[in-house]
Amino acid sequence: MAEIKNNQRIIAFDVLRIIAAFAVVWLHTSAQRFEDCFPSNEWMVMNVYDSMVRWSVPVFIMISGAIFLDPSRKMDIKKLYTKNVTRIVLIFFFWSIVYAIYEGIGEDGIAGFVSDIIKGPYHFWFLRMLIGLYIVVPILRMIVTDKKIGLYFIILAIVTAFCIPMLFPVISRFHADTGEFFKNYYNSFEIKIATGYVGYFVLGYYLCINNLRHFQKYMLYFLGVVSVIIVSILTFFVSKEANAPSEEYYNYLNIFTFLEATALFVFIKEIKIPTKYHPLLIKVSKMTLGIYIIHILVLEIADDIFGINTTTFDPLFSIPCFSCLIFVISCGIVLFLYKIPFLRKMVI
Repeated sequence: MAEIKNNQRIIAFDVLRIIAAFAVVWLHTSAQRFEDCFPSNEWMVMNVYDSMVRWSVPVFIMISGAIFLDPSRKMDIKKLYTKNVTRIVLIFFFWSIVYAIYEGIGEDGIAGFVSDIIKGPYHFWFLRMLIGLYIVVPILRMIVTDKKIGLYFIILAIVTAFCIPMLFPVISRFHADTGEFFKNYYNSFEIKIATGYVGYFVLGYYLCINNLRHFQKYMLYFLGVVSVIIVSILTFFVSKEANAPSEEYYNYLNIFTFLEATALFVFIKEIKIPTKYHPLLIKVSKMTLGIYIIHILVLEIADDIFGINTTTFDPLFSIPCFSCLIFVISCGIVLFLYKIPFLRKMVI
């Protein structure tokens, strides 16, 4: 990775953050009327566009893993909690209050309002998950010191989290009780140490320090592209069978999303970024957390107040255009908030 460092900063990670942040905006824009439009040509467009960016959040996690598991980065438990974990907790509750105020007090009254603050808006699951990952960083740093153990950890995650669980819905289609039996039987093993998002976290570091062979890279790129197509097709057929929009294959924890995220991570890692673009990329990259946090609020305001959403005109064009608009507006808001000392740490 030395070729893409700028004063010890890995520029490729900045590029990945920007792409992933835009992909998250694209994803939520595509999903804005996902259930309402089924079945229709508009829904088909949304399905294809949504399938294209399921890798967004996993890429964010892989970047964090590559940085936090780097042995050259000094890390102690006290700093981890007083700086990293505390920061995310403060950001979570500050913006949860903002979202709760915007939504107002509903039928559940004050109790519901407080509950909304504690849970946060739906996309804040990522912040809660990030806190969990940060907490286990000291343990994961010890695991990745041995390359063989690190690779074993990743393989274990691929098998136990991304592959085996995908079999149960397939079995259930032939016999529901059998599928449920195998699912519960498998879960009884409690294989959780290397499952889910922790696997992405370790994978990011592994891909950062290891270079794949040319054949491996091109095969990975091919599988990444094919995975997007497969997810789109499977979502169509499963939804058609159920006569309702299905998000079964949109899950971040399936082998298709895994291949998409891995392919993009490796592809961007290989790109050489001209030095003249580094300052701009770094500046925008620093805003990506803020963009992630507030873009849903921007989407909701655009719909609630101005009546602008994915279905304002043909989704084939509205989703790309609306995604760009929401991304730019979110960037502008983050820049504005950054100029306010009290709010600076809440967005960057």
